[in-house]
Amino acid sequence: MNNLQDLYDTYIETRPSSAKIRNATSMMIHVCRALDISAQEEVTTEYFDSIPRALNDFYMAHPTKSTMDKSILAEMIGRIGPKRKLRPLLEKLLTDNDENVRLFTLNSLEYCGKKDPGQILPYIERYRKSADLEMRATAASLVGNLHCSEKNEEILSWIKKWHDEEDYAFVHEILERMVFLRENKKCDKKYMTTKQIQQWAEKNAPSAARHVFKI
Repeated sequence: MNNLQDLYDTYIETRPSSAKIRNATSMMIHVCRALDISAQEEVTTEYFDSIPRALNDFYMAHPTKSTMDKSILAEMIGRIGPKRKLRPLLEKLLTDNDENVRLFTLNSLEYCGKKDPGQILPYIERYRKSADLEMRATAASLVGNLHCSEKNEEILSWIKKWHDEEDYAFVHEILERMVFLRENKKCDKKYMTTKQIQQWAEKNAPSAARHVFKI
């Protein structure tokens, strides 16, 4: 991946909706204008970490438009994964001045995380220890979502590890998210029922389980 066009082409391969494709196409045009560069192929990876600031300046009078374009970039990275050349841009989005961009960017990692959880674990580890309570809560919710995947056993091993490290509050939030997804029929029962989660938690995360299941 060497430029913005490569990012777009790789994103298209993940088969996003037609609406998301339209948004991504518009965003690329805006980025080129913001950077004063004539073609997407010329927006090489050296420019990537400059894009958020360039969009902010370009949309100074309409900041919500900048938020939308940065969120589209986050969506693209979330579907592709934090590849080496994308990490500087991902880092800029995760530390953006706009809280909505930060939260959306972290949450967008769910797509690639369900295929390969290990690649986003460093970001979850960072934010579970964060003083930013919204980012911490988003990280916990993200872990709960990741459990609804074929990688659920790997996610359970993370949860047990964090409980063993006495991060009970974070595990508590994750378990609550897992239960919420089951109770609202947003997670296939093959990835554990609420009762199975309780049984697992009583054995592997008892301190958090007492709060979630009122044991």
